[in-house]
Amino acid sequence: MTLQAIFEQNRERLISAVSGADTASAIPVLSAELDRILYTYNDQEENARVREAAGSMIQVAKAACSLVDTAGDTKIYGRTEYGAAAPVKGKLPKWGLVLLILGLIGAAVTVAGIQLIASSAAAASAGLPPRWLLAALPLLTVASFFLAGMLLRRGKQSPGETLHAETKLDASLVCNRLLSMILVMDKRLEEVRSSVRMEEKERQKEQASAMDPEELELLSRLLEDAYGRRGEDGQAEEEISQIRFYLHKKNIDVVDWTPEGNGPGGWFDMMPAYSGGTIRPALAADGVLLKKGMASAGRG
Repeated sequence: MTLQAIFEQNRERLISAVSGADTASAIPVLSAELDRILYTYNDQEENARVREAAGSMIQVAKAACSLVDTAGDTKIYGRTEYGAAAPVKGKLPKWGLVLLILGLIGAAVTVAGIQLIASSAAAASAGLPPRWLLAALPLLTVASFFLAGMLLRRGKQSPGETLHAETKLDASLVCNRLLSMILVMDKRLEEVRSSVRMEEKERQKEQASAMDPEELELLSRLLEDAYGRRGEDGQAEEEISQIRFYLHKKNIDVVDWTPEGNGPGGWFDMMPAYSGGTIRPALAADGVLLKKGMASAGRG
């Protein structure tokens, strides 16, 4: 079973667990899922080197999970489209209305005072207010209008309003990224497994080739003798089985002749005989002939 197959078994539950979570809480969830995948994989993997490679890769993937928590600061911007947006109506507070009225009165008095001063005849006959008051009225009028405007502007705002920003993970995207890492790990693990198989075959081949030629010749003759006694001696099949098993432990195959041909690559010397069949089996290791066999096609 591959890492991908194990991951797919729990994919929907993982998406559900990550959905709506923030980046900090998603990291332990992903780490626990990788631990589960590794435990399940190692439980069914027999080769120690493949298990070791899987463990190393999962540790790297768990370290990479911390990269999920790399979101920058989230900023909220307010934008006003001048000339495009409709005017906002604001409610003028009571004090703003009083200040607006005072400003209008002050403006009227200031205008009237200016006109009286401008007319020397009227200035001589009318009793004017003190000149300091006439000088201060414009300032007071401007101040009244300014404060009324400030109160009107404040009435348009929502006091105490705060803005919050929160970053959530895309659960499907996170699982897809995790699956991409798992596919890479599966490919690498298959390469490790193939390398182990090739090394094992080379080891078996070297072990078979290193077998004592005299021992190999002896076993071949014992097989020839047992094959010749088949059908007559009940112990012959037992002897053949025991020799086959012994050679199998040495990674050597016992190959019988078949009527379809003279054995793989001419592994048999053909002898004339009344009945066809294997006289002495060939011995080979990983497709390499170690000892030629002997067979007969019969008289037909």
